[in-house]
Amino acid sequence: MLVEFSVENYRSFQEKQTLSMVAAEDDETMINSNTFTMPNTDDLRLVTSAAIYGPNASGKSNLIKAIQTLIHLVINSASRMQAGDKLPIEPFRLNSESPKHPTTFEVIFIHKGTRYEYGISANQERIYEEWLIAYPKERQQNWFSRQLMPDNSELQIDEVYQWSFGKGLKGEKKIISKFVRDNSLFLSHAAQNNHPQLTEIFNFFREQINIMMHGYTDIGFTLGILNKDSHLKQKVAKLMTEVDIGISNINIQIDPRLTPEELSKINPFDLQFINHKAELKYFAEQTIDTLEQFDITTTHKMNDSEEEIEFDITEESTGTQRLFEIAGYWLYVLQNGEILIVDELDTSLHPVLSTELIKMFSDPKINKNNAQLIFTTHDTTLLDENIFRQDQVWLTQKSKNMTKLYSLLDFQIHEDESLQKGYLLGRYGAIPSINNLNI
Repeated sequence: MLVEFSVENYRSFQEKQTLSMVAAEDDETMINSNTFTMPNTDDLRLVTSAAIYGPNASGKSNLIKAIQTLIHLVINSASRMQAGDKLPIEPFRLNSESPKHPTTFEVIFIHKGTRYEYGISANQERIYEEWLIAYPKERQQNWFSRQLMPDNSELQIDEVYQWSFGKGLKGEKKIISKFVRDNSLFLSHAAQNNHPQLTEIFNFFREQINIMMHGYTDIGFTLGILNKDSHLKQKVAKLMTEVDIGISNINIQIDPRLTPEELSKINPFDLQFINHKAELKYFAEQTIDTLEQFDITTTHKMNDSEEEIEFDITEESTGTQRLFEIAGYWLYVLQNGEILIVDELDTSLHPVLSTELIKMFSDPKINKNNAQLIFTTHDTTLLDENIFRQDQVWLTQKSKNMTKLYSLLDFQIHEDESLQKGYLLGRYGAIPSINNLNI
């Protein structure tokens, strides 16, 4: 479960900005089913979903890329990076001082009933700080921290890290810290060395957060999990047939000649984080080669008989392909109580369909495991008090060329006020400023 994510000095974010999933105190106008109680406390609740609005180039996608970058570093810095490799850090560039300072990511989350705070501060060359705080039974324990400290001794020794380990962190720590490079994370190395407590934290980043970025296909993830879970495969087929797009059935066949090695090419995280064009080309080639081993067909009934005819998935509309692409993510996350982050959810989806998909996260009968959805969108039809609480709506706006992230809670909104109308009229900001387009 995600509680908060903060970013500072990254891409369009110069100053620290925080996305919070903590629910505001309920009043009679708020939808109670859109929240759930945080573990080990009756005082705080989290929202099931958050929608992020804002004009083009206001920083919506950059917020998701910031989360994605942190996950990438946690998963790959120990195993896939070598000494001297550049970290995928992009500081704010529209200020002369910002590139001189590190970028900071910080996340507060709940995993297996315990709340954690994890953060890093880094530039492209090195990690400056890394820390992890745990709250077992809501009692703070500082598990570890590292901080880059300049050595001012007469020997002029290179910069070194100052390490601190708390009593709550058991097992081997100091030996693992010797393996940590200036461009790698202690958390990553601890997981590589099977540290019991920190491997659990590592697995939260690797397994619990699912990201769909705009601009490339995620169909590999859907195919990969459907190959492993026949029950989920049936659910996806049922979803596709219930949205009234003319499909009476969907069939997914896997070539029995497909080897485990070939199946392993469908790696959800590899498809989630594309940092360089070379990587994009490589993963695209690997995915295409593998997807050729899948036979995905849809079934349609003839309009003049009971006869049925099959179509290849590529013959379906863009919207139908998009729905199939996200269906695996959607149902998998709801089934397992994970986090789904989608950039531009409304792409190729009708607003009514988007609304019904979002409502699945607010339905306690469907969302039994407190899954969470975070998405960016331009679809203002979702700005409805019957769909979202005010604490679920976030907005991005550029101020002095840097992104500001703020909540709809910052505004006094009358009970009978239309959120959609108010937004389009500019009452909450975060809309494009257009000068007549007089070309």
